[in-house]
Parts: sequence; C-alpha cells; structure tokens
Amino acid sequence: MSSNKGNPFKRGNTWTFIYYTYDESGKRKQHWKGGYSTKAEAEKALKEYKAKSALGQIEKADSSETLESYLDRWFNIHKQTLQPNTINGYNTNINNHIKPALGKIKLKNLKPAVIQNFYSMLMSDKNLSAKTVKYIHNVLKISLKAAVSDGLIKENVCEKVKPPKVPKYKAQLLTREQIQTLMKALNGHRYETEIKLAILLGLRRGEVLGLKFSDVDFARHTIAIQRQVSTVKDDTKNDNTSYYGLKKLKSESSNRVLSISSDIEQLIKRKQAFNELQAQKIGKEYNDLDLICCDDMGNVLSPQTLYHAYKRLLEKCDLPKRTRFHDLRHSYAVLCIDLNVPLKVLSQALGHSSTAVTDAVYADSIRAKQELAGMISDALNT
Repeated sequence: MSSNKGNPFKRGNTWTFIYYTYDESGKRKQHWKGGYSTKAEAEKALKEYKAKSALGQIEKADSSETLESYLDRWFNIHKQTLQPNTINGYNTNINNHIKPALGKIKLKNLKPAVIQNFYSMLMSDKNLSAKTVKYIHNVLKISLKAAVSDGLIKENVCEKVKPPKVPKYKAQLLTREQIQTLMKALNGHRYETEIKLAILLGLRRGEVLGLKFSDVDFARHTIAIQRQVSTVKDDTKNDNTSYYGLKKLKSESSNRVLSISSDIEQLIKRKQAFNELQAQKIGKEYNDLDLICCDDMGNVLSPQTLYHAYKRLLEKCDLPKRTRFHDLRHSYAVLCIDLNVPLKVLSQALGHSSTAVTDAVYADSIRAKQELAGMISDALNT
C-alpha cells in the first residue's frame, strides 16, 4: 500500500497510518501505527512523524541504542496522544524509575529476568505499591511494543514478565449514622455545598466541582451533570505544564440529569447567595464562571483543596481517616441498595454505561442483601 494513498486508513474500529524507517544497511522498512479513535487523530500523528523525520529526529533503527535514548524519542512523540495527567504520570515513571535503573542498558540486551528484578527492587528497596509498579510495567510494555514495531528489537520482553498483582481496593464505606454525623458537621462549613452534593447525589469529585448554576432547573427540580474539573494541558507553553480546568465527561453515559430534593435546592440557593456576596466584595477581580463550587475568587476550585478540607473534617468528626472522597460515592450507592433502589435507577444516577457495570462494582453489597433477605425469610418460615 502506498504511503500517500489511503494513509491513514480505517482498520476495524480504529485508524492506522503507515510510516517508514531505515535499518543500518539503509534498507527501508514499512511500519503500521494504529489504535487511533478518529481519522483526524491519525492524520495529526502522521504529520508529527513526517515532521520528526524531516528534522532527522526519527532515527535509523539502531541495535546499539540504549533504553534511555529510545524512551526519550518515543515519549516525545507518544505524549502527543495523551491527556495532561497521563503525561505527568508517564514522565514521573520514566525519569524517576525506569531510566535511573535500566536506562543505560541497550534495547537488545533487555531480558525478562532484568525487568523482573527491577520490579522486585521497586517494591522492596523503594517501597512502591503494587499498583505503582503495575503502572510502570504498562509504560515500559507500551514503549517496547513500539520498539518492536519500529524494528529496533525482535520481541517485547515485558510480555514474558509478570507484574505484581494489585490487590482489589476495598472502599472504606461510611454507615448511615456516620454520614449523618458528617452532614451535621458540614452545616455552615466553607465546603458544605461541595461535600453535601457528593453525599446526596453520589457524584465524583470532579463532577461536583464542574457544576454550574445554569445546570440547575428549579422548575423541574433537576440538575445536569455534564462536565468535570480535571488537569488540562496549557497550550500556551511547549512543556508539560498543566492546570485544573473544565473538561467534558469521559463517556456519554456520564452525562446525566438527576432529580434533586428541596433540601438540595436550598443548599444550592444558599451557595448562590454566598458567591454573589463574594463577587460584590472582590469586585472586578472576581472571575464569575457561573460555578456552584469555586474558590473565593470565582475560579475553578482545586480538587486537592477540597480533598484536604474533607480529610480534616473526617478527623474532626472522629470518622475513619482512610475514607477517600470517592468513598462517599460508594457509600451513596450502598445506601441506595439498602433502600431497595432499583439497579437500573442506581446505574443511571451513577452515570454507569450499563447495569452490568453497577452490578460488578457493588456485587458484594447486592449479594449480601439478597442473602440476608433469604435468611430472614427462611427463619420466619420455619
């Protein structure tokens, strides 16, 4: 297939483009690079490859190249397809862990045993969690997959290595009584609205911070969940600089309209009055983004600021300190299950793509409730 005609092209459900490298003998090798969700993404990546090639930055296949040198070239191209927070994660794992330990090793000399010992060292000497090491493994595996595609190595040694098994996280749920304690402590608190909306609607932290007053329909008693606060790349700079900004939700199912009670409406109206008073006090420097949950200047509120405030509140209320902010969402879901909320209704409220997802996440709670109901029935029928 010609590189000029039909390039990029659709392959299954994704888009692929063809590019070329040259080995040490000068022989041209054809490579396919795919997995792009749209033609536009593939075209953008192809242009980047052509630009790099014109500048001589896509080097000839070199069997003596070190892992460090290769990762620098690979990441410089690959990061164009990643989200800002993912770029930061890759950058940390490559520069803080992979390159210091393995960077000087030639690609052709990488062996499964070397990689396996590297993972063991990260966990024993650096005391990294299995989850972090698994993430490092994924970065290394993806990069070496591209090296195989580029003809630099014959096989991906990471495919012969077993990363550590990540234990399934068990949410630290709050009981109904503990939630009531937290709700009472929130009355008049600076972040009352933010935390109460998470508790009462089962929202993710980013979703809470992305809510606007225009999302609320007081006539229909609803609120639309349609954006989130997350890391956003600063396009005005050439480095990996990012900031917290507003973004679309990840999936179509996450966009949803929820019914709200009169208590929630009053909570939002009080926050609206607070924000208006704050705007009057600050004056022209106040940045009115219509956000329900914002900082004192009207700007996007940092998720970390909310997280630390939440943790201090847990300590003040003598509640389990390891309870994550996201565990409020899990507590909401389990409370709904206890209240016999239909699975389909709960799934839609949480923004899951299907009831199967909800069932999988909360299987233990659902099964336990069913078993308890059966035990009570059996006991009363004897």
